[in-house]
Amino acid sequence: MGKPHAPKRLCLVLAAVVALLSGCSRGPSSQLPPAGVIPAPPATTVPAPPPPPPPEVKLSDPERDSILFTAWRAKHPQEVDTFAAYLVGENLADVVPLYQLLRSASMWKECRAEPFEIPPASQWEQVRDVLILLRELQQRGVLSEVEVVSAYRDPRLNRCAGGAPGSSHQRFAIDLAPLSAQAGKQLCAYWREQGKDWDMGVSRYPSGRIHIDRAGYRTWGATHRRGSSYCLA
Repeated sequence: MGKPHAPKRLCLVLAAVVALLSGCSRGPSSQLPPAGVIPAPPATTVPAPPPPPPPEVKLSDPERDSILFTAWRAKHPQEVDTFAAYLVGENLADVVPLYQLLRSASMWKECRAEPFEIPPASQWEQVRDVLILLRELQQRGVLSEVEVVSAYRDPRLNRCAGGAPGSSHQRFAIDLAPLSAQAGKQLCAYWREQGKDWDMGVSRYPSGRIHIDRAGYRTWGATHRRGSSYCLA
């Protein structure tokens, strides 16, 4: 009696199979590319190239750089830290890099001296005064980029380096790396117009280096006399 229903059951089974296959065709397999076609790789985000390194700063005194100063500072930690804290307290720590501010005479090797030297505490007010002037020159655009190549010298080193007996470096002065012609003109113009109010001394040596101090309103040049000053040329 069950045989007459067999064709109906077979039809139901076939219909279920067809429905199942139809459902599968709508799944991920329907996204497969035709035979023989290589799918394109998925899109990836290309990382941005690293930024270029900062331009190398070319120093007029490359040997006495921040690396040598770090090694020297490790031998004098308390003295350097105390001096650095003084500059911070006077809001002058950013006027010139500390390693430049503490450079001694350029002839330190020949004179068997230290490459850097901390002025005695009795001279720190002179350090402050010179830095205030240097900051003024920077803010007014008279001097934009400067490098201090020599600052404080003790009397023994000053004699050995050929400094004048009364050199203001013994109280505190700065020598700058040679300036451009335009910067030199601007500095001389400022000295003529406002130097007297600052007790500002200015000189340019035969090497091209510029001397600045606050030990009196004056100028001189290669002969160490006023007449040879390039600010009067």
